[in-house]
Amino acid sequence: MVKTPGVEGELSRPAAVPPPYQAGKRPETGARETHRPVMVAGSTQAARQCAATLTAAGVPVRRARNWTQILGHLEDEDLGILILPARLKGMGLLEGLRLVRKMNPILALLVLGPLPLESQGEVLRVGAEGVLPEDLPAPMLVDWVRSYEQRQRIRRENERLRTRILESEAYLARILDHLDEGIITTDCTGRVLAANQVARQLCRLPTGPLPAQTLEGITFTGDGLHNLAQTLERILEAGSYEGRFLLSTKGEPPFPVYFRGSIHRLEGGELETILVLRDLTAQEELEMRVEESERLAALGQIAAGMAHEIRNPLMSVGGLVRRLERHLSPDNPGQAYLPSIRENVRRMEGMVREIDEYLQYVRAANDQFRELHLENVLNAALARLQSDLNLSSLLLETGFIAKLQIRGEGSSLTEMFFQILLNAAEAMPEGGILRLQAFQEEGKAVIQVEDSGRGIPAEQLANIYNPFFTTKMTGAGMGLTKVYMIAQQHRGQIDVESRPQRGTIFTVRLPLAGQ
Repeated sequence: MVKTPGVEGELSRPAAVPPPYQAGKRPETGARETHRPVMVAGSTQAARQCAATLTAAGVPVRRARNWTQILGHLEDEDLGILILPARLKGMGLLEGLRLVRKMNPILALLVLGPLPLESQGEVLRVGAEGVLPEDLPAPMLVDWVRSYEQRQRIRRENERLRTRILESEAYLARILDHLDEGIITTDCTGRVLAANQVARQLCRLPTGPLPAQTLEGITFTGDGLHNLAQTLERILEAGSYEGRFLLSTKGEPPFPVYFRGSIHRLEGGELETILVLRDLTAQEELEMRVEESERLAALGQIAAGMAHEIRNPLMSVGGLVRRLERHLSPDNPGQAYLPSIRENVRRMEGMVREIDEYLQYVRAANDQFRELHLENVLNAALARLQSDLNLSSLLLETGFIAKLQIRGEGSSLTEMFFQILLNAAEAMPEGGILRLQAFQEEGKAVIQVEDSGRGIPAEQLANIYNPFFTTKMTGAGMGLTKVYMIAQQHRGQIDVESRPQRGTIFTVRLPLAGQ
């Protein structure tokens, strides 16, 4: 069989019958271009005649006598066509064709007959473009070579365009992978066409091609929906669809996402859908923290007002108690009540002082912030704890303390860590282990205080930062409120993990200096 220079891959009539053409009429090639060299291999009469015919027609020809010379020119990017005889010294024809095709995939390969009919199919299967009959007339030979040259030119242009398309797709994929939103595209039947990296992370999708029923396996609840695939029907009905939903995969806890879906119509009229997912977890946590800060600030103002209103009457009560002690006779029955009144007045005065201290620390102005050595702040808090409490029953373990620089108001930060350490020490009245460590993580200073005390019941964890919440017999319950507000003022974050009878871990994250 002979493979014609028409549609690529088409097999035509036997070699003795050439494809129809108009003798002497060259194929239309569009813009005039420089012909690429044609290499004619072999030293047979047919090879010499072929080279002479092409040279006479103005085609640049190169000659090679054996496979060694051919292989030496395969890296020449100018070479357009290689014409091989059926037999050539150094290697078999099929083996040589495979090697040439591997070394230069876009080089046009033609075999110069005669070649048995059964062999023609084999050489075409291993990469030859066609078989040239030995007795091909000169005009037809020139036209055939030029038509293969035109096909080769088109192939090279297609390869160049294909490379540009792949590079553009890769560039677009890199852009999409750097977005904070997950993007999924589907056809109108719900088959996933593409998904960026964020979408694969949110939906726990594997890398590579995705199965057809991917969206059905993603739980998507809200507005009467049960899985992500059900959004497609609403998008196709209304043209777009959006809202807040809960997303979960593979039995994991659901998390909030903002979803927006729209239609994209292709030039042929086919429809695709574009699904956009944005994880709202961090945003909602931030909103909750802002609301909590505003609530605690409001409670702090209420506490300040209460302290102001209590302070004056309290001073009057204390003064009256002291006057009664001086004026009542020792055997007067009223003397029995005075110690209790005096003790409660002192307790109330302590609570007012605690409220005043809370306001003092949380009102620290930003213009008082400066760069601080975290190690010095922690050492100051530890020194104060050791002077205020008897720690003989506690084992104090200071783990790794990184030498980090933070920015803030020194006395406020010392007070914050002192209150956390104090809370941990008081949770172990019968002794235990108090651990302190500090390290850097994700551009922040992380400080952890861990105790082996009785822990905090789960039902109390939500209230520990509230003003006046305390499980102790003394104090106003402003210590952890103060801790929370100081952390917020320093753009920090505080988390607590506690298990009853297993201890509590307070973790504080503060920005490093310069951030």
